[in-house]
Amino acid sequence: MGEFRVHRVRFFEYQPKAIQCIVYGKEVNKVALSRSDGCIETWDLKNDWYQDKVIQGSESKSIETLCWQGERLYSAGLDGDVVEYDLKKLEPKASASSNAGPVWCLTTDSHGKFLAAGTEDGCVVLFDTDYNSLQYYRSFDKQEGRILSIAWNTSLEVILTGGVDNMRLWSVKSGHAVQRMTLGRVEKSKETIVWCVAILSDMTLVSGDSRGRTIFWNGKQGTQIKSFQMHQADVLCLAVHQDEKQVFSSGVDPKVVQFQYTTTSRESDWKMWVRTKIWYQHTHDVRAMAVTPTDVVSGGVDTTLLANRLGNEKNKRKMRSIPMHQLVGVAKDRNALLLQYPDYLELWRLGNTRKTSEKDGEVLPEEIPPQKLIQLKTKDGQHIACSAISSRANWMSYSDIDGFKLYKITMTDTESISPSVDLRKVKKGLHSYSAHRIVFTPDEKFLVIATSCQKIVVISLDEDSVSLYHAWDDYTEESIHQLSVSPNSKLVAVADLSYKITVLGVESKEVVSQLPSYKSTVTAMTFTPDSRNLITAHADQKIYEFDVEKKEYSDWCREVCNKFPNAWKKRHQIIHHISTSPRYPDKIFFCDLDKFFILDKTQPFPSIGSKPFNLVARPNSSKVSAFHVCTRFRYLIHMDFVNDDWVVMVERTKLAMMESLPMAMQQKKFGT
Repeated sequence: MGEFRVHRVRFFEYQPKAIQCIVYGKEVNKVALSRSDGCIETWDLKNDWYQDKVIQGSESKSIETLCWQGERLYSAGLDGDVVEYDLKKLEPKASASSNAGPVWCLTTDSHGKFLAAGTEDGCVVLFDTDYNSLQYYRSFDKQEGRILSIAWNTSLEVILTGGVDNMRLWSVKSGHAVQRMTLGRVEKSKETIVWCVAILSDMTLVSGDSRGRTIFWNGKQGTQIKSFQMHQADVLCLAVHQDEKQVFSSGVDPKVVQFQYTTTSRESDWKMWVRTKIWYQHTHDVRAMAVTPTDVVSGGVDTTLLANRLGNEKNKRKMRSIPMHQLVGVAKDRNALLLQYPDYLELWRLGNTRKTSEKDGEVLPEEIPPQKLIQLKTKDGQHIACSAISSRANWMSYSDIDGFKLYKITMTDTESISPSVDLRKVKKGLHSYSAHRIVFTPDEKFLVIATSCQKIVVISLDEDSVSLYHAWDDYTEESIHQLSVSPNSKLVAVADLSYKITVLGVESKEVVSQLPSYKSTVTAMTFTPDSRNLITAHADQKIYEFDVEKKEYSDWCREVCNKFPNAWKKRHQIIHHISTSPRYPDKIFFCDLDKFFILDKTQPFPSIGSKPFNLVARPNSSKVSAFHVCTRFRYLIHMDFVNDDWVVMVERTKLAMMESLPMAMQQKKFGT
């Protein structure tokens, strides 16, 4: 399988933020979520829950609500603006003010022509979005108290809002309230807050409030149908399945409750709402939920996005909280790591030892401990979209919404315990491109940038100056999410979200090769050590090897592409990094969140029709297989090779992330 020494890095203290909102877009088949730092993520269900886009936010700008309208995505928050996003450039596209203070909730009509917002001043505000526009339209009558939740029934032309101690039904035509429903209080001095509402096509209303109650109402008469006290604290979110026969609620006590509209007995046609299931999977407050055709999706303070398959309690999956795009850069020739936090970068020198061991898994003593060399903060706390470090750590670059920045690093006394480091910003000769991905060539002569305008830009690097070398304008119509440079620095592979993969000549300025179209998103890719082949990993767990010179799949790839075991293809975790090494030219190294894998191209794949393939690592097994699995490393953020036989494994354990979370609601457990 190969022997190597491992830098096990656990000083990357990246902390994912709490999930604030979750919405499902039926037309795009994606889930969008926002976090407490203002970032927005989209997850592609067609590609097995792949996190395909991240729109960077800011700590100073909160997002309180999200809304899909067809293929358009909107947000609103405490600044009182409704914002539409450009999902190709991954930045705000247009905005309109509510003129009524902070916006707490947002919904759309079914025709995709209007948005309705609930505001701090107690107004329902309509926005016109027809003809690809976004502009203020009109406001309804002002009510006392803020509007915290909203839902729209387009066919009946009514809007339901929830606030303090009451709910209201509004006529869309007149802008007047036509129904008012009052909720009781547990204590006379304690307000009852309606955190979430839903409205069904038969005018059944659903509400969740601060008493922990989920209530079903007759919207035509304004009376309660049934009230469920299923939560010990506030009900913060509701979600309704598209068949309107299932409703889900959750909140401060971290359980998800399912209600179904069903018959009371086999002999009767009488139907009523009953509680059917409860899921206990979150550790902290659940702040948001959404329902896809097959799953109920939830998230909150514990930062984790969970999807439970409807009708199958055992089929559930947990998505990683840490972004799938690269957060770690490796300077292979300098034994250094670049760590990307939301609004600053850290450059570390790895620890070192000259000792070796014949014993597998033995911890080697450090002779030189790891040391932080640089911490670079962004201007005004802007969030970093991407970053990169050159192979000899002479150059460093990052990009935020204002454009990309380039720095020259000068190190002296590198062999000492405390080397001297000088950091200088390069300002001349650069256009301010906003980048989605950045990568340096190994020879440090070029910087390749995938811009937010779907361009590929090559920057020439010299000791004293930098300049634009070449640009491929209008390279693609979709966002570029993967870049990989060949070891000989001559080629760069580019992958976008339209399944297009192209190999470009860095110095030759030519399109070298175009890979065959394959309808599954590339999640990771790299070149082989001889720069001849490009290896790609896809969301459907397939791995392909393409011969760039011959412009066809390699012989090994054609032989094994249809032999991947079913157990492999059914894995939930997506491969997020892939690497090769000159020491092991016939092996492919890659990792997902839970495991580290080695694929030996010289060994046979399990034959079709043989016994079920087992992914559990068996280091002492005599059975010959192409797959080798190591579960010793968990919650892997990154893996890559550095000098000689060293591998860097960057971990962020679940326990470390949990320690940074606030206290969860105390619940009495059996036997305590």
